[in-house]
Amino acid sequence: MNNLKVDEIIFITIKRIGINGEGIGYYKRLAIFVDNALVGEEVEVKITNSYEKYAIAEIVKIKKISPSRVKPACPYYDKCGGCQMQHLEYEEQLKEKKNILIYSFERYLNGFNKIKINETIGMDEPYFYRNKTQLPIRHDGDKVVAGLYAKNTNKLVYIDECLVESKLVQKTFKVVLDALTKTNVDIYNPKFKQGLVRYVVVRGFEETKEVQVTLVIMELDSKILKAMKLISKIENVKSVNYCINTDLKGIEILNNQIVNVEGKTTIAGKLQDLSFDISPNSFFQLNTKQTLVLYEEIKKAISPKGDEKILDCYCGIGSIGLFLASSVKEVRGIDNNK
Repeated sequence: MNNLKVDEIIFITIKRIGINGEGIGYYKRLAIFVDNALVGEEVEVKITNSYEKYAIAEIVKIKKISPSRVKPACPYYDKCGGCQMQHLEYEEQLKEKKNILIYSFERYLNGFNKIKINETIGMDEPYFYRNKTQLPIRHDGDKVVAGLYAKNTNKLVYIDECLVESKLVQKTFKVVLDALTKTNVDIYNPKFKQGLVRYVVVRGFEETKEVQVTLVIMELDSKILKAMKLISKIENVKSVNYCINTDLKGIEILNNQIVNVEGKTTIAGKLQDLSFDISPNSFFQLNTKQTLVLYEEIKKAISPKGDEKILDCYCGIGSIGLFLASSVKEVRGIDNNK
């Protein structure tokens, strides 16, 4: 039975990392979840939420610090809810990702001990890789800004630079915000439930130097059309679109018909010698470099001899099946999205 009370101070040792990157320790066999705590650390914590089978706590003081603890590279790391493990050395992050997978399988899969789990394959440079970003925007009284929500809140943390976005996406996003500021578009304010432009979605590929911009809006007006005209003139932008989304509680951002206003309806993406025409709502792997590593691992696992027939279930745009196609006899892709 959990007798811990909110604001109570306890002392625990962190035993493992949870699925959200939090440290997990135990107090009288009760699991305690602690943000930013690392395996092996001895921490004094304050209970912030207490439930029947577990409790959530925050660090008051670290009595024993992990040798793998590092200073996060991102200046917003402690403020925004975008990343979870930057305070841990990258090589240790990879090990913990493997451990999280093992814990999950052990809990839910009988006979798991017969399965071999390989080491997690990391990146040479684990920053500036993400080829798509979709961020809520606000007007700060001077200009249009974008950000990410602080963890477990609806408070927006304004961000000038995100270390996981590709430099092409990052550069384009800044110029798009400038264009929205210059054209004086009506930016949505959730506090007063007024305004028109809610999100900006930018997707761009270093391999093809093509960028796609989609504005998520409450309704269309002349200022938004003027802004999209200006956005279409930004270097590398080949496609400018909008999507009307008035669902303020929905999770999906691009939840309605997407209308192309300037340029092409799709942009070109590449995986090795494969080319893809990608629309704003197409699923495509966010980390192109690591996608190739993943797909090579799939090919290695299959070890195709040339006479295989591949069934690519939930294939989306078909990137896995197409990647394997030259090595096998036949590929069939299945998806419910025509």
